[in-house]
Amino acid sequence: MNAEFRIIGKPQRRLDAFDKVTGRMKYTSDYSLPGMLHLKALRSPYPHARIVSIDAQRARALPGVRLVLTQKDFASVTWIPPQPAMSDVARFVGDEIAIVAAKDEETAIEALALIEVKYQPLAFVIDPEEALKPNAPKIFPQGNLIGGKPVVLSRGSIEKGFAEADLVYEARYSTPYLQHATAETRVSVAHWDAGKLTLWESTQGPFELQRAIAKALKIPVSKVRVICEATGGGFGDKGSPGRQAIYASTVARLTGQPAKMELERDENYLAATHRFPVICNLKYGVKKDGTLTAIQAKVTADSGAYSIAGQAALSSLECMASVYRCANMRGEAITAITNNPPTGPMRCVGHPQGTFAQEVHMDVIAEKLGMDPVEFRRKNHVHLEDGDQFRKIPFTSNGLAECITRGSDALQWGQRWARKPQTSGPVKRGLGMALHGCRHGSMLPVMALSGLVKVNVDGTVNVYTGATELGSGQRTTMGIIAAEVLGVLMDDVYVTAADTDMTTDTGTTTGSRQTNTGGNGVRLAALDARNQLLDIAATELKADKKSISIRDGKVFVGSSEKGVPLEDIASKAPGGVIVGRGVMRPPSDVFSHAFAAHFAEVSVDTRTGTVRVERLVAVHDLGRTINLLGAENQIQGGAIQGTAFCLSERQRFDTPTGICVNPDHLNYKLPTIKDAAPVEPMMVESIDAVGPFGAKGVGEPPYSGASPAIANAIYNAIGIRFTELPITNREVLARLQAGQGQRGEKR
Repeated sequence: MNAEFRIIGKPQRRLDAFDKVTGRMKYTSDYSLPGMLHLKALRSPYPHARIVSIDAQRARALPGVRLVLTQKDFASVTWIPPQPAMSDVARFVGDEIAIVAAKDEETAIEALALIEVKYQPLAFVIDPEEALKPNAPKIFPQGNLIGGKPVVLSRGSIEKGFAEADLVYEARYSTPYLQHATAETRVSVAHWDAGKLTLWESTQGPFELQRAIAKALKIPVSKVRVICEATGGGFGDKGSPGRQAIYASTVARLTGQPAKMELERDENYLAATHRFPVICNLKYGVKKDGTLTAIQAKVTADSGAYSIAGQAALSSLECMASVYRCANMRGEAITAITNNPPTGPMRCVGHPQGTFAQEVHMDVIAEKLGMDPVEFRRKNHVHLEDGDQFRKIPFTSNGLAECITRGSDALQWGQRWARKPQTSGPVKRGLGMALHGCRHGSMLPVMALSGLVKVNVDGTVNVYTGATELGSGQRTTMGIIAAEVLGVLMDDVYVTAADTDMTTDTGTTTGSRQTNTGGNGVRLAALDARNQLLDIAATELKADKKSISIRDGKVFVGSSEKGVPLEDIASKAPGGVIVGRGVMRPPSDVFSHAFAAHFAEVSVDTRTGTVRVERLVAVHDLGRTINLLGAENQIQGGAIQGTAFCLSERQRFDTPTGICVNPDHLNYKLPTIKDAAPVEPMMVESIDAVGPFGAKGVGEPPYSGASPAIANAIYNAIGIRFTELPITNREVLARLQAGQGQRGEKR
């Protein structure tokens, strides 16, 4: 694979692997500064309540307590809309009411119990459809519908499309509230010194946080430094500034002492962002030959009390708008405010919910037509020329057809799939598949692409990038790109990431975009540095610049096999150093998508309802593979996470009280390594027109295809169609015991 490259496309170990496995890597939670204060939050026990009064006198008098902050202390602070820094109205169970800063955690926790709060409980609503009814309690004065009206996407004539259809199928699908369950919870460490704030933060967006803190504290951006050496998992939860950052920063500024706020695990389940639940009502029209004539979708998302994702439902609706070619489409996106915890992006924001609904829906239609699910999708999936079917802009690349072929071949779909496979005994086997397409892995026109590369006098290289290392290999990706361009060895590259005083802004590490934004920035910076090296080499070696090449840390002229060490050239640079700079804006007239096809084989024990994923073949179009090992890791990790989305994970709330009843890994049913599905990753290289070396990101898309592929395989095995996630063994057993779906019975 990628024989034309020395480093790209080969399996490369991560640059930070040794530090991580030995425990030397320093995460934000590892920081402890002399004289540091510890912060704890008093949280609302009510899903909706007005704060009548707060008496913190006893808490402030407790020895070791330095400060107690309430809403009055943040009244003039502008935080990330629509979430205030602190409010006098609690809008979900876990909303912050007060912050205690003390000499240690134990004292801070003790002080929380001494704070007396009088609440005026208010009517609340935790069901998004109920929240949209005229008589529902208003969580904000303007009402519970974000934007005040649905967002509508439309092309062609939906009426014409249904009139042309021989079959119209309509169904409802729903997905649950999820928590990101990152290894490292949200944490901030703030230090104020000589008018400048240094903030160590577990974040996916250091520059976004820098701007937010500067605005909130009313100080110049230059007076805020955000450092994130490594983040212990993000998945989108840390993609926007968390409130713990403004609390720690405020305490550090007021006291002159370092301040740390680290959420406990149950606090992360309560107050951090969540994957928003979605209800999809789908109605598709199709001809007898399998041609789609109409796609109609109504998507309702539960934003919780505060939505970091804004019009959340719109992201789920994108799946219906872009994965299949259809001239007539109408989608309605409705995002409701409720008294549930805040929501925001979670790995492939919105698309796993939409993909689950659409791919189960497509499977049902294929069955009703008597068509093979693979062939039905082959007939309808988008091609390169289809692109944005609203703006009539083609895709920058599209390897979906090859994804389908390679995945179906790997699972021997043509030989093994049958509408009603005959499996003797209580354990039934089935096959299922699903397609996925989304804009993740691409660039957005508003994002800056930038990077800095420094070539030192000894020929070694420093790379500076704003990309946060989330555990998915961003630092290594940037190193690979620089090494490939400059012709140096990976061992000679050191990457500095996510330090606002030292690196450049590449946008947040979200949307699987850093391979594009950060990667293109580094590529351009490395090209700039390489060009400077070639100029020096041409002078020193008295050769034509066009005849000079650099590889493996040596400089060659023409076809000569005798190379000059790079340090002999780099050391001749004016000032003793070469600095390359790369900056560009993404093009706005392109349409880039990542594509995938997932194929699942499952076994279902009809005695217990247990579903076991025997094989999960995950084929992804990633443009070009930058790091083979990293790409395989990403596909495996995302698909395993998507399997848990399908079979176990769900954050549950008590309807009468609005209280979360499972704010921990055990009761949330987070899967362990023993539950992990055997994922077989495959890569399709469509060579993207705008990505670095033709690459697209692959961090998020692997999440989306697993759940519908598994759900469809379960149906193939036992004849029971599930339209709501998760599909737990309890749900399977209950449906089996109710007499549904057994072989030989009516489905």
